[in-house]
Amino acid sequence: MKVGLDIVLRDVPGQLVMALEPISKFGGNIISIVHEREAIKGGRVPIRVNVEVESNENLKRIITELEKQDIWVSKAGEIKKKEKITVLLTGHIVDTDLRDTIDKMNEIKGVMVADVALAMPHPDKESSARMDIEVSEKAKAKTALDRLD
Repeated sequence: MKVGLDIVLRDVPGQLVMALEPISKFGGNIISIVHEREAIKGGRVPIRVNVEVESNENLKRIITELEKQDIWVSKAGEIKKKEKITVLLTGHIVDTDLRDTIDKMNEIKGVMVADVALAMPHPDKESSARMDIEVSEKAKAKTALDRLD
């Protein structure tokens, strides 16, 4: 699972390397690090580390080890990844107000229409549209698809 760790280190050389050791020790794979040097307060600097860990147990071990080293863990949480579904709409979709369909999708919490490509050969003929929809979780995809019916 992918996890974001917001940690606060003492602003002295070697602290970042020391903070990364427990992540490696307990099987974490570092995805990214954001070192916020301009946000130093009280001699401490905030760091955002995104990691992939095998289990909650390994995450707990990492956090415990960091805290033993006087590294503050201000936040730890799973990184939510959006999923994308693509649907094809056909028919007189312009006449039935494509904008209304987009608005209905965007009203659903955790659902957003990210892109629409429209093909309209002639105003009197049927049109087609490819709609890319981003959802925060799989259950939201079903809700969005049901709304299209």
